[in-house]
Amino acid sequence: MARRAHLKAGFRRALLAELRQIGARPGLMFMLAPFPLLLFALLAAVFQMGLPRELPIAIVDQDRSTLSRQMVRIVDATPEVAVAYEASSLGGGRQLLLSGQVYAVVLIPSRTERDVLAGRRPEVVLFYNNQYMTPGSLVARSVGGALGTVVAGISIEARVARGADVESATLAVAPVPVRQSALFNPSLEYVQFLLAAVMPTVLQIFIAASAALSFSRDRQGVAGLGRSLRLGGTLIKTVAGKLAPYTLAYLLVLWGADALLFGPLGARFGGNLAFHVAYGFVFVLASQMLGVVAALVARDTVSALASVGVIAGPAFGFTGITFPRLSMNGFSTVWADLLPVTHYLQLRTDNILRGAAFDISLPAFVSLLALAGIYGGAMFFLLWRHGRSRSVPVPEALR
Repeated sequence: MARRAHLKAGFRRALLAELRQIGARPGLMFMLAPFPLLLFALLAAVFQMGLPRELPIAIVDQDRSTLSRQMVRIVDATPEVAVAYEASSLGGGRQLLLSGQVYAVVLIPSRTERDVLAGRRPEVVLFYNNQYMTPGSLVARSVGGALGTVVAGISIEARVARGADVESATLAVAPVPVRQSALFNPSLEYVQFLLAAVMPTVLQIFIAASAALSFSRDRQGVAGLGRSLRLGGTLIKTVAGKLAPYTLAYLLVLWGADALLFGPLGARFGGNLAFHVAYGFVFVLASQMLGVVAALVARDTVSALASVGVIAGPAFGFTGITFPRLSMNGFSTVWADLLPVTHYLQLRTDNILRGAAFDISLPAFVSLLALAGIYGGAMFFLLWRHGRSRSVPVPEALR
């Protein structure tokens, strides 16, 4: 203790003081790494399948023909859906849909096979619950694709029966084929779509909250921020010493989550590793500075943490992952631009999934750097003001 008391003011003294504070608070230690990693493990367990499988649907087969049974078998064979119920009427199917037991109801009307054989066009109806947009869209796409295959096969067989050759019959069914090429996430896996975006968004809250807690705790203490500023000697050394343990811990969490994502979970890494590390480091710093600014502006610790929650809590809705940013209004766009995770996720997507060149990612990287500069400038200005206004004498025991 005596040796620590004679350390010169600077980075090392501020760092040791912060480590002692962390060591004295088990809850804060748990928040640094175990809690985010545990959260990531839970999210990974949810999304480990990569794609939703066997979403339950119901069939109302009013035709009871060979063709209708073939339709049911082909629909049931698609991996995304499973025919869980065969309702006797459309009303029964509606009840299943309303009760949430199925995501869709397929109605095969009577005389479907007869109309097909007569060359007419019967109509199979799909009712699906698009309130749940993701499962609703998956069911609609899978059932539509399966029934489209059946229809195409029937049409080709009918033309061949009328004397056409197979090639001309196939061309007649699809005279202008559309070749679709899904890029950057062709399998539509939710590991790359959601899990890779949810984890940094959640981590941003932890990073900002821990920084806010660290500075707000000192500010509300007996000696105020004056003690921390004296331990650091300068503003830069004080901030660096106090934030360094959190920076290192959250970088390890971020990289540990990436190691799980690109290792056991099988996500593809197609970018530049050094660049990935660089913008990850800036992301952590910008999030920390956001938390410190909240701590220095708010009246007390509770208000500081609440401010962080209000700013960073709804971040996922503004990142453009689930709703396109180009369709957002001005308020949403500004909010998104003020969040470090927005630019981090854009850089992450460009670098890892698209393998984009650096010049394409440069605007987002500059935006993230500018955000870190703005929050950093505000943080140092507020600390400087607190340093000037300190007037509370510090007991020797607290030095």
